[in-house]
Amino acid sequence: MQIRCQQCQRPFALGKEAILIALAELEQKKLHHYNAICPHCGRTNRISSKDLKRAAPRRQAPEQEITNAENFDPQT
Repeated sequence: MQIRCQQCQRPFALGKEAILIALAELEQKKLHHYNAICPHCGRTNRISSKDLKRAAPRRQAPEQEITNAENFDPQT
């Protein structure tokens, strides 16, 4: 997820793992936004839970994961 800092206007990214951690924190603490800190200037940037959910990696249904694992051929 690409974010542009509201203070210094420099872009920075949140990786998939960071997004999942942020979503877990939001659910646990019942918050509506996540505070991402800019690595350049240190300013806090608010990211809504809606934007985080949209950027979160999609998981397949468990049945599809099992089917895909059974059909996996390491030779190809």
